[in-house]
Amino acid sequence: MRLYVSDFLHRMGAGTQAVRLPSPPSDWASRGAGHFHLAPELFLQVSGWTQFRFPHAELLLGPGEALVLPPKLLHAERVGAAKTGEVFCNIVVYAENAALTCHLAHEAEPGQPGIRHLEARHHAQAQRIQHWLADAARLGQAPQAGAGPRSDELVWSAAQARALVMAATAGVLRALDEVEAENRPEPPLVSRVRVFVQNQLGDHQLSVRRLAEQSGCTADYLSHVFSQTTGEHLAAYINRQRMQRAVHLLSESTQASKEVAWACGFSSQSYFIRTFRAHFGMTPKAWRAGPERRVPTEF
Repeated sequence: MRLYVSDFLHRMGAGTQAVRLPSPPSDWASRGAGHFHLAPELFLQVSGWTQFRFPHAELLLGPGEALVLPPKLLHAERVGAAKTGEVFCNIVVYAENAALTCHLAHEAEPGQPGIRHLEARHHAQAQRIQHWLADAARLGQAPQAGAGPRSDELVWSAAQARALVMAATAGVLRALDEVEAENRPEPPLVSRVRVFVQNQLGDHQLSVRRLAEQSGCTADYLSHVFSQTTGEHLAAYINRQRMQRAVHLLSESTQASKEVAWACGFSSQSYFIRTFRAHFGMTPKAWRAGPERRVPTEF
């Protein structure tokens, strides 16, 4: 995987690497197929193609192209081999706070991507990568009606985006090569489950049993390994991630509580409110109205 990432970095430096920048979402509460994240994602297409479907647009990513997905942009993916027969393969980078994951994807089932190889780190580079990608994603903001950008502005934006993605890609290589003694990589099974949770957090059917099926083991075994590694029960981890997403969305928007509940994977608004109250001692409405709201960086 390092060779692929390094190759993309060199091609971006040579100016032969296309960087695609979908417009950031105007409304994260748009419903549809797929999922979204609170931080940007970077896709590096090695071979084959990836078809991204957004609420109001589609995008085809081809070999040698990079894509920066803005935070909170709902998307679904289909993948496939090239007409020349080259199989699908891409690299997906996600950094949020101190956590970084980088995985090599393959076509696990017809049209569906799966994880072939995954590396996860807690590293100082992760937050920098997140900020660089977020800045690059903002460059994809669509111009206001009647105020189209001049050609030189487009060139500057493309150059800035390329530089930011280069910085992020170099940061990924550095983080993968530097393993801090106190933060040794966790078992692959645990790292893989964290990615599954990330990608399915908005699905109310997400459960330990379902994660175990996707991981090819029993629910009891998965729960045991996760708990032994992290000191936290897997079900509690899922709930904690949902609460983290909830406070972010409540603080960053005025969307109704029912929309936040949907985005956090709760089957009903009442269940979301009960869970939120049990976790924070107040309802989402009271938390949002509070004078000292604080979104945690580590939850």
